[in-house]
Amino acid sequence: MQLDELHLSDTAAAYAVPIGGAALRVALAASVCLIALHIIRRAIATIDDVRRREQLLFFVPKLVLIVGGVVALAVAGIDVSGMAALMATVGFTGAVIFTSVGQNLVAGTMIRMDDVYREGEAVTIGDLHGTVVYRTMLRTELQLPDGSTAWVPNSSFQEGQVLNHSRMGGWRICVEVPLDCVTDRAVAHDVMNHVMQNLTWNCPGREAFIAFDHVGSEAMFFNAYAWIGDRTQEPWFRGLLLSELVDALEAVGVSVGQTTNLSLGATRRAADTSHHSG
Repeated sequence: MQLDELHLSDTAAAYAVPIGGAALRVALAASVCLIALHIIRRAIATIDDVRRREQLLFFVPKLVLIVGGVVALAVAGIDVSGMAALMATVGFTGAVIFTSVGQNLVAGTMIRMDDVYREGEAVTIGDLHGTVVYRTMLRTELQLPDGSTAWVPNSSFQEGQVLNHSRMGGWRICVEVPLDCVTDRAVAHDVMNHVMQNLTWNCPGREAFIAFDHVGSEAMFFNAYAWIGDRTQEPWFRGLLLSELVDALEAVGVSVGQTTNLSLGATRRAADTSHHSG
């Protein structure tokens, strides 16, 4: 009996030593993980960009805990290499193929690799255009011409055609200028051409010009073409261009629109009526 008890005691002692050592290693790995997590949190807290800081504070601690758990299993003597490789392969493949998050993540990576656009640049994707305000690995924030904000999945930029107006030299705008038919067309063209050649806001390297379009029943029409760097500002610049043209024309006595012809028509009709009445 004493021999059996002694054998059991030796067996228990033999198992206790590895188990105790494994527990100590796990505790040490957990302590290192917590210290690393604390240091990482403090480093992230120093980032000035609020949104980027919040994103990192959400994802990084979870990633550190997952890695720490795998390391803890490894130091405990459990072979996790095969399991980790299988889980990583299956998880990554499934995330990319079957989830929109994975597709947007891959698209965000490709957008950065190809340098498709950066913050502050004006882009068009499909029927949507705006200025890039912010971008993450999943979506891009655009400020639209009406001042509203759109959050566009990165997969849309990867799958569709993207126009980067900031790198294409700008976006062409056009305004129509109607002039009374009694106006001297050559004089009006010279005045407007002078305005177009001296636009301070037209994109460098792009030519702004005025073109005679057609003559209608009441007026003749010109089109003015200029270039802007940001398509989201098109409504404002269209109004600015038209205002500069009208001011220059009126300064030399050129009537803009159909008011003169209409007034002349009303005067003639009134005179004819008076004549017939007499």
